[in-house]
Amino acid sequence: MFRGWKGMRWETVVAKLIAWTMVGVVGAGLMSPVLAIPTGFNQAWFKNHYGTQYLDEAFDPIEVQRIFKLAKSGGADQVRLWLFETTNYPMLEWNAQGHIQGIRQDFVRNVLRMLTIARENGVRIYLTLLDPQVYRPDQTNQDHSRFRWIVNSAGGREFLEVALGPLLLAIHEAGLSDRISRIDLANEMDAAVNRFAFEGGWNGASRFLCRWREFIRSRPGFGSTPVSASLRLHPLLWLPGSLFHRNGSMACADFLDFHSYGDHGQIHRCEEIKKYSRSGSKPVILGEFGQAYFTHRYSDDLQVRNTRAYLASANSCGFKEALAWRLSDIREGENPEARYSFEAFGTTRPAFDLIRAENVRTLRP
Repeated sequence: MFRGWKGMRWETVVAKLIAWTMVGVVGAGLMSPVLAIPTGFNQAWFKNHYGTQYLDEAFDPIEVQRIFKLAKSGGADQVRLWLFETTNYPMLEWNAQGHIQGIRQDFVRNVLRMLTIARENGVRIYLTLLDPQVYRPDQTNQDHSRFRWIVNSAGGREFLEVALGPLLLAIHEAGLSDRISRIDLANEMDAAVNRFAFEGGWNGASRFLCRWREFIRSRPGFGSTPVSASLRLHPLLWLPGSLFHRNGSMACADFLDFHSYGDHGQIHRCEEIKKYSRSGSKPVILGEFGQAYFTHRYSDDLQVRNTRAYLASANSCGFKEALAWRLSDIREGENPEARYSFEAFGTTRPAFDLIRAENVRTLRP
């Protein structure tokens, strides 16, 4: 049992003991000798400041430090965060004609502070740029035109040159580009395709992916940064048949990122993903997983079963990594979103310990 432990750091010894303990705590599902995969966390936005988290009026470096320390204590090296949320993009400077004039300097400054804190805590950041889920032309209470304009040709060129380009340059000049592990151009891009945001449907989405990836990879410090656009996995959602083809809709992606939600941890298209993963074409990650959208029950037992099932499924289906949704939601009172979180109402939950134990199993002496 103790063979090979001589010379091992005490932190690793303790972590392995935690892992063995959790085998007994969380049930027989962990007893099988299945190789674990690295598991990180989504945080998306800090303190639920959706769309304003990096602006001076909302940015809190103490909370950023706390989140990264929490992720690291769970054995996670990857944290997925978002940048350009909402439909009105308050981090950008707009003129009266609806064109982007620049990017707010407090936004740039605080993104750099976030990446510096990530480096101090040994965490790498998976950056998501846009949130296509905000594009809801069926709802009249918000202006959705800016999103549609940005993801197509004219607005896209302006966004890249005036907003994203200067941000990437600032990150490079600060020596922080190595903190970004990969970039997701659009969270669940298929949502916007299915709502006709892209000119030409999936062909337009493919052009968007190729054009933006080329721009990012041409920036100093980002020549080897993997770029993709994440997608949902659900039997009722339509994805192109060419999804896994070499010249298909995701041809320009450096990796594939799928999101899956369900109480039983079953992953749609598992056999297709397994076959694709075995071909060695591109890495496939499970960028989000959690209990079903419509299960509003806050249950530690459900979350443990769900997390255990998803990690086993992800490994079986050929995923190289998984990121749980979501690390922390510390709002008080009635908060149905807390059911997803691995820290809620001021404390970590048993499923957090399960992820920590699974991450320990990926360590080697």
